[in-house]
This record gives sequence, structure tokens and C-alpha cells, in this order.
Amino acid sequence: MGVRNLNAEFFPLPIDAIQCPDLRFDLYLVHQSGSIVLYRKCGTEYDSGDCEELRSRGITHLYVPNVQHQQFQAALCEHACAAFENPSLSRQERTRIVRDSCSKLIENFMSTKRVEGISDTLGVMASKFGEWCANHKSEFAYLLDMSEHDFYTTTHMVNVGVGCTLLGAEILGADHEMVHELSLGGLIHDLGKFGVPPEVLNKEGKLTDDEWDMIRKHPETGATILKVERGLSPMILDMTLHHHERLDGKGYPEGIKGDDLSLAARICGVVDVYDALTSARPYRGPIPPREVVEMMREDVPHALDAQVFSAWEQVVERMLNEDPDRSFVGSDVEPGCLSMDAMIPSPIAQGVKCETQLMIIRSNGQRIEGTLAESTSCELVVDANATFDTREKVELQGIDGKMKPAQFKCKRLNSQGASQLVFRLAS
Repeated sequence: MGVRNLNAEFFPLPIDAIQCPDLRFDLYLVHQSGSIVLYRKCGTEYDSGDCEELRSRGITHLYVPNVQHQQFQAALCEHACAAFENPSLSRQERTRIVRDSCSKLIENFMSTKRVEGISDTLGVMASKFGEWCANHKSEFAYLLDMSEHDFYTTTHMVNVGVGCTLLGAEILGADHEMVHELSLGGLIHDLGKFGVPPEVLNKEGKLTDDEWDMIRKHPETGATILKVERGLSPMILDMTLHHHERLDGKGYPEGIKGDDLSLAARICGVVDVYDALTSARPYRGPIPPREVVEMMREDVPHALDAQVFSAWEQVVERMLNEDPDRSFVGSDVEPGCLSMDAMIPSPIAQGVKCETQLMIIRSNGQRIEGTLAESTSCELVVDANATFDTREKVELQGIDGKMKPAQFKCKRLNSQGASQLVFRLAS
């Protein structure tokens, strides 16, 4: 089986995304020759030792057959739930595992032509969201990435799912039956964006008429997809279809207004706007939470519901008072400028190439030209023709001339099977 079939028959999985004593699906890797070979068979064990061994070989992703996506989803859901409830894990690790698992679940649904099993997987996660919010609200609130995160459809949907849970609990009480529906509705509200090109979703400046038409259709597309999914309530379809409507009737896709806009849609709309503004974009850095709240205040009450917004303001302020560090936004990210710290594309389905030139400078002074393919605040993925030793220290120079110390982490394969270099920025 050649690399040409990789995208058609498999989906990639980060090596540390899930560890199971009894795998429910097969794991494959791409051999240096380009062939796809079986690494672990369904029913065998895959643990942290395997992750370390693969990482030492420069392998960052394994591959799961598309036909086994439902088994993968169930295992990933259990992995996330077990992690949150594991007292031996740090808060940071619990948060990372749950957010990454939810993102992967959403991504898997969005990359599949036919949506199946949402109630059995993301529905379970939504129930857990409600349970965690009721019993461990402060810890659950850390699942909301409040600042310095990146605006990609899957990470955005996780944030909106968490935010809708917190806001629903604030308005209705954590034990209210609607909270579960709000959680699930938030997690899948943007499912219709699966067909919108990332370059359109993240475009700087004015959209063309055709691009704007694509954006305006995503609520209807999502609702159409979800109508055939078993077990979903009308409230979830309503959130998917109406989260971009406004109280003054100037929203889309239907232009409904006033009392015709449900409480669920109003809740989803407030959280959706908040996360869109706090997140980093290719053309600007993230905006601090309190500044975003002030910006949103200008849209009350003509666009946003006053009572819902006030409740959300209380949620945000309480989280910031409990942990002021959550309001931090790095000062080196300037609006209007694509820097190394701008944003991270998902390496799977939602990726957007940065395609920014940079220079890799080795300790011996050798300079290697490269192209920045993807970036986060802590890691860079670079297209370059070079070989590095694991943990080799270098400096990276962007087009702005700034130097950033970094350490070589590993090589990885992109979705086309080409090698890329991964560097971790020095803290």
C-alpha cells in the first residue's frame, strides 16, 4: 500500500494522543521507503514506552484506518474522561489530554463524509462536561483556553463547548437538564465549516462575495448534516443553525430577531464571539479577555442579549480573579503581523500553511534556509533540506530579523508524506 493512499484510507494520530492496554483499532506507521506498515494490531498494548521509542526515531504520528474511526472515537472518549478524573496527573496534563481528545473527536467527525456516533462519543463528553462543571467547577473551567490560543475550527469548538457549559450553569444552575444540551451544541456548533477552506476562515481583510457566501452557509450546512444524526435534540440543531443570528435581525442565515432567537442560540452566540476575539489569527495576535469583554459590551443589546452577556462577564471575571495569569497575552505578538508565534494549524485536517521564510542558524554558524510551515507559541514546523541531531540547539531568524533560540525535536511526515523538521522554542 503506497503513500498515495494515505489520506484516502487512514487518518493520522499523534503518538501520545492515546495509550491503551488493549487497543480497539490498528495502528500503522509510514516506513522510510514510503510504504504503510502495521505497527500495533487491535487487541495489543500501546503505552508510554512505545511513545518514547517512536519519538526517539523522529516519528510524531501513527495512522488509523478510516473504517475503524468509531472504535477510535470510543477509546478516545474514555481516554479523556479517565485523564480528567486521574488525581495523579497535573492540571496542565489533564487539561491537555481532554482538550486534545475533544479536538480529535471533532476533527474525526468533520473529516468523515457521513457523521455517525456523535451521541455515543461527543454526547458522552458533553455529559461529563456537565458533571465536571457541577462537581469540580474551578478545575473544569481550566478547559476553557482563555487567551493566547489559536483559532482553528476544532479548538474553537472545544472552547465554545466548555464556555456554553459554564454559561449555561451560570444562568440555569449546573444541574439543569439544558446544560448537557448546551455543552454538546457548543462542541458541534461549527460542524458546517468542514467544507470551508481554512484560507477563507482565516483571511485578513474583506471577503469576496463568494467567500462570504461560503461562510454564511456553514450554519445551514451543519444543521443539514446533524438532522440525520440519531439522538440529537432540536435545541442542538437550533444552536448550530442560529448561533450567528443577532437580536436586531442583522445576523445570518435567516435574519431572525428578538424573541424568536432562543436562549440556547443566544448563549452559543455570546461564547462564539468571545472565543473568536480572544484567539490569535494569522493577521493579528490574541486579545486579552477583559478587553474582549469591553469590545463585546458595545454589541449589547442590539446584537447580544444583555442578561446572557452579563452572566458571561461574571464567568470570565471569576476565572480571572481565581487565576490572574489566565489573562496574560504575550507582548511580542503584534496585530496585523504574521509572526512565528501567530498560530498553530492542526497537523491533520484543519492545517493552514504559514509559508513564511526563516533562517536556521546552527551553533557552528552554518545557516540553512527554510520555510515555516506551522507554528505555535512553543513549537515550529519547518520545511528544510537538512539533518539535525535530536535536541540540537539552534537559533531561528524570522523575516522580521528577530532571533529565537530553539531545540531540534524530531522529524515528521506531513499529509503528503514529505519530511518536516520540528523545533521547540526555548522558554
